Amino acid sequence: MRPQTAPSSRTDISRLAVRRSRLSPLFALGALALVLAGPVLAAEPDYIRPDQVDLIRILPPAPAPGSATTHEDFRILLDYQKARTPAQVAAANEDVKRHPARFSEAVGTDLSKSAAPITDEVLDHAWKQAYALVSATKQYWNRQRPYLANPEIHLVLPAEDTASYPSGHATYGMFMAILLANMVPERAGIIMERGREYGIERLIGGVHYPSDVEAGRITGSVLAAEVLGNAAFKADLARAAAEVRTALKLPPLSPAIMPAQAPLPAGGSTALPLPAAAAPSK
Repeated sequence: MRPQTAPSSRTDISRLAVRRSRLSPLFALGALALVLAGPVLAAEPDYIRPDQVDLIRILPPAPAPGSATTHEDFRILLDYQKARTPAQVAAANEDVKRHPARFSEAVGTDLSKSAAPITDEVLDHAWKQAYALVSATKQYWNRQRPYLANPEIHLVLPAEDTASYPSGHATYGMFMAILLANMVPERAGIIMERGREYGIERLIGGVHYPSDVEAGRITGSVLAAEVLGNAAFKADLARAAAEVRTALKLPPLSPAIMPAQAPLPAGGSTALPLPAAAAPSK
């Protein structure tokens, strides 16, 4: 019996697809698609430049230690700490990962790299470039994490080695939600709510102040608007949208409406919901 060897070129892959098509037409189509598709991103496109947005001027200054805002932040964090459940802690730990696949349930289809390679690479590349601006802003304000500043805050998430303001995870949640809502506006409300969860979970875990999360949501919205105005990103996001919408069995988006920054769902807001213990008494 002739031993099987891995195909060494695209030609070999094509021949393998033809041979196996006698057994599996779906396999042949899938293999041929991989041959024709080529790399997702032919180069390293610039979706957003490090000097494109001055987040330090856009955001309010990070609240100072001992300020009224910081005192209120601690009060809210302690209320979240009292109210958090094991299920919430587990979910917050899962969302330490910043990956488009974490939005799979909200979008309605698998967004893992194997299932949605175009979407994975385009959105991941956009985030890596956007985060460079977030990182510089964190370094500028250099706000100490709440669990380091207050021994009453008990951390249930991995400790972070970056500054606290603005929240990178809250930024990511809003940034990714806006981009995905542009791709699947039919599910915009669910997607936006999923994006907001990223910020709430950082409060549940004790790793960020509420004011960090508010600033992160502003940051995510600003950065999403910037990349949506980039021609290279528009073209790549259209490819990603086609991939996701095909998986969802949805019709193509009209070029006239794709992409355009998704509005918040009806009644939506960037305001932080408070745990029951933090709600003001009547």
